[in-house]
Amino acid sequence: MEHYQRFQILSASRQDLFLPDSPVWVSRCQLSLDLESGKRLLQVRMVNCSERTLRQVFLRVVCLGANRERLAQLELVPMQSLSVLPGRAFGDDKPVEIPVKGTVFIEAYAQRVRFADDSAWDETDPEGYLAFKAVPVLPSDPYAETLAERSFSGGVRNDCYFRSQHGLWVCSCGMPNAVRRLRCARCGADRLWLEKHMDVNLIDAPAPVKAPIPVKAPEPAPAPAPAPTPAFTVIPAPISSEPPVQPTILIQPAPEPEPEEAPVSHAGRNAAIVFAVLLFLVLGAFCAWRYLMPYLRYREALRERAAGNYDKAVTLFEDLKLYRDSPEQITRTLSRKAAALMGEGKYAEAMEILETLEGSEDQIADCLYSLGVLAYNDKDFETALSYVEQLRARFPDYDKTETLAQYCWYSLGQRTEIDAGAMANTKLMIEQYRKAIEYFTQANGYEDSAERITACEYQIADAYRFGGELQAAIAAYEALGGYSDAPTRRQDCMFEYVQQHIDDYLQDSCASDYLTELAEAGYPGAQELLDRLNGVGFHFQVNLSDANGPDRDTARDLALVTISWSVERRDGDGAVLVLVRYRLPDGAVGRSLLNMDRSASGVKSWTEIPFPTNCFVSGMVTLDFYDAARGETEDALLDTISFRYSFRAGEENGDPADSDDGAPRYGEDTDPTGESSPGTGGG
Repeated sequence: MEHYQRFQILSASRQDLFLPDSPVWVSRCQLSLDLESGKRLLQVRMVNCSERTLRQVFLRVVCLGANRERLAQLELVPMQSLSVLPGRAFGDDKPVEIPVKGTVFIEAYAQRVRFADDSAWDETDPEGYLAFKAVPVLPSDPYAETLAERSFSGGVRNDCYFRSQHGLWVCSCGMPNAVRRLRCARCGADRLWLEKHMDVNLIDAPAPVKAPIPVKAPEPAPAPAPAPTPAFTVIPAPISSEPPVQPTILIQPAPEPEPEEAPVSHAGRNAAIVFAVLLFLVLGAFCAWRYLMPYLRYREALRERAAGNYDKAVTLFEDLKLYRDSPEQITRTLSRKAAALMGEGKYAEAMEILETLEGSEDQIADCLYSLGVLAYNDKDFETALSYVEQLRARFPDYDKTETLAQYCWYSLGQRTEIDAGAMANTKLMIEQYRKAIEYFTQANGYEDSAERITACEYQIADAYRFGGELQAAIAAYEALGGYSDAPTRRQDCMFEYVQQHIDDYLQDSCASDYLTELAEAGYPGAQELLDRLNGVGFHFQVNLSDANGPDRDTARDLALVTISWSVERRDGDGAVLVLVRYRLPDGAVGRSLLNMDRSASGVKSWTEIPFPTNCFVSGMVTLDFYDAARGETEDALLDTISFRYSFRAGEENGDPADSDDGAPRYGEDTDPTGESSPGTGGG
């Protein structure tokens, strides 16, 4: 038997579109067909890019046909209830039915997002979605090794290239983030660190060092030539043609021998040779000292800098003074040392170096910004704002200053608002809420700062009310308009104020205005109180009868007593609510409402009210009638009726025993509508 597959995947695609201010990124859409029911089910993978927990997401779904023609657009498609932490992926396990037939491809976007704190985000610009693509880092890429080393030292991922484009930045983990975010929503990597260390456009590859031009040593001076020795020519004697003459022998003494010539001396030539050699050695040493040694020290300085020994490299370059480009190399070495310090998070030390270098304004601004971010992460918002002020003063065009300022002011407002709510002193509480409003105002519309301002103003109004400053509370609630239950609380404060100043009502114009406004708005009890305070009364009349009594002032059976009343209507507001209180001969006391339906007139028997009917003691029964809105006070008393209850032994619950005492029985000479003695009408 072949394996049965219920769901058929129609299309699945990644979605490289992102709205910069959206807290949700839809990364993948898959449309499947349920072969049993024929329903098309959409699975959407989303990522929580915000810093708050999500509760519910509503999608805008565009349905496309097989040729990607537009079939329909569904608005506010709800996902199921969620609880998604920041940076988490969600949604692909909660399929949604797509009712549009023929749908093959799907495009989905976050249209409305609700957070766990009851705040919400709505799509700001449906046409503002930007395309992006995370580019993976391949081992064969020229910067792969450098990025791997830096990611390892910085503790971040190295899956994709870091990029910034069109109001968003793509983290090295591949996650797109809005430009206002300081850290990645998925992995938490710091954006500034990524910009400085993982952006291939800013990687400073070491410049090739040119080989030094060898200096030709001067040729040694030629040694002086030896002095020429003179040559003596022997001239032969001439040959005579005459015959030889016989010599005459003369005896003479032998001549003395001439002295021999001394041998020629070569000392001058040797001295010249020695001088030439010494001169050559001196010139060689001079050339080595003048040219070779600086070159070797220059190369050593370059090696020390490459190894990260910046201080030693600077010392070597300084010793070289003006050799080649040593001054420029000192500047470059200090710049690299500052960059290394920034990479280690030592921004203050880096600033000390950068302040001595020309053209380092951008790096100094980055250091100030980074110091502000570190202070912000440590919850030291005041220090962070001090760096913001330095940025504004020195670098007014730095584009990240206002974002950091918004973060700080908003967080400072949140902290102050929480502190205010925990205070017991009303005055201090109001001061703290006012500070929180000031901080949220400085946030300049960041996140829900406007809603937080309104919430703080609402808390201030409550603090005024519970602190007894009713007029200040009334003004504060009025300034809130229709926020929450502010209108109702304002009316409650107005009525409380009137009740507190009821004794001087006629002299207090505020109390009079408040009560008039409440009466016109139909506030419960306002019209009755206004009528009473303004002297507008009403007529109340009550009658008592007993079908079994000998007369209207005596009753022998409480169960048959009937009370009838009438109340004059007032201004269309209905009759007053009447409270009746009784006192029986046996000491029982109780009370009940006579006309709970606020009828102008009516009739009720004793048991319908209800009153007890099992009194076995003869005596007077007293009924007191009050204006229920004003309570059981003397000025609220409308009428009082008394009648005698006669109980005779042998009777139970008022039922007459068989006797021939001649007392009238039911239906005999009784007046059911007979009036009791008239009372005094209240009002």
